[in-house]
Amino acid sequence: MSENLNEKICIVGAGPSGMSAAWYLQKKGYTDVTVLERLDRVGGKCNTPKFDGKYYEMGAVIGLPTYYKSLALMDEAGIEYYHKEIHGKYSDGSTGKYIEYFTKEEQDQLKLQIAKLQHLIQTKYPDIKKPGHEKVHPDLADTFENFCIKNEIPLVLKLWINPYTGYGYGYFNLVSAAYVLQYLDVPTMMGFINKEFILWKEGTESIWHQLNAKLNKKVRLCTHIEKVVRNDNKVYVYTDFGKEEYDKIIFSSPLQDLKNYVDLAEEEGNLFSKITYMEFYNYACLVENPTHLSTYVPGNMIQSRAGHVVFFYDRTDEGNNVITFDILGNQGEKVTSETCRKYLEEDIELHNMHLKDIVMHKCWRYFPHINTEEMKHGWYDKVEALQGNKNTYYAGEIMSFSDMEECVSYSNYLVERFF
Repeated sequence: MSENLNEKICIVGAGPSGMSAAWYLQKKGYTDVTVLERLDRVGGKCNTPKFDGKYYEMGAVIGLPTYYKSLALMDEAGIEYYHKEIHGKYSDGSTGKYIEYFTKEEQDQLKLQIAKLQHLIQTKYPDIKKPGHEKVHPDLADTFENFCIKNEIPLVLKLWINPYTGYGYGYFNLVSAAYVLQYLDVPTMMGFINKEFILWKEGTESIWHQLNAKLNKKVRLCTHIEKVVRNDNKVYVYTDFGKEEYDKIIFSSPLQDLKNYVDLAEEEGNLFSKITYMEFYNYACLVENPTHLSTYVPGNMIQSRAGHVVFFYDRTDEGNNVITFDILGNQGEKVTSETCRKYLEEDIELHNMHLKDIVMHKCWRYFPHINTEEMKHGWYDKVEALQGNKNTYYAGEIMSFSDMEECVSYSNYLVERFF
């Protein structure tokens, strides 16, 4: 652990991971922390553009009371948030009709299966909520689908899919249970069930604008990094501003992109080349005849239905008739924007609405992750073993999970371990 609070530290990326790392370093007393961001804003996938006088979430949407580390950071920084119940339903993907998702018998069984999952976590996988995936249990390296089948909790699979695949995090037949349960442990899932949500007046992006205002050294925006060279026990960062010298660097930007500008060692390059991601589309649409209900479409949450709407977030009770729609691609097989647009119009009509206009559109490289085989073969152990080599540290979504709470928690964990 470093004892020199005057060290010059560079953080690449001003999303939740990079911003929170800067905050925690400042809390520890570091006096020279520079955050570099290529975009003209902070927040990363917390993206809340303004349209017609209102803010719309085009990335991250909500928080939950179990976001303990994130909410503690906001309390420390004086960032306000509020609690709200958001009511939603389930609809049939082929007809658009609203459905009762669980039968009465299934509801009774579901309670037992959730209790069984909670017992498993407490007795067999108690470390699931710790930041990162070092020394992951072999059971959790398997797909979440297989995990639920082996443990005879199929209704957990049926319930968990909605705030998981519906929010762009991939398909249960492909993703490791470690990812799913780090994000959606039982208390967090109960927050969804009980509709206990946390929102921000000007959206999730505003969290990071407000945190930036609290930093001693503000984020440098619109900064293109040409190359990073690490030698002589220093880190040299070449940007539009010229050559800059640092003692340490933290990459919270996409690690799979480091090959384009960092002098990676062979092991770093090999490991980061294993990272994959999902294509996740967000459309903010002006519609006629809105449903006034946020809606999961579970029938579309399988690979064969890639390109169809998996979730839509209706806030028309707060003003104009703009609804945001989520569409998930198919890993390894491109779903074009034209296909998504076609399915979007069809799915909106199925729900007895009419598309008047698309007012905003985002396509994200979403949920960076590694496959189950890489997880089983210790990918995270290998990356964690590199922390600190060449005065370099790794944070960001891939190191834990792609929701705000896990990103903030991992940055706190990194700072506490190494700084």
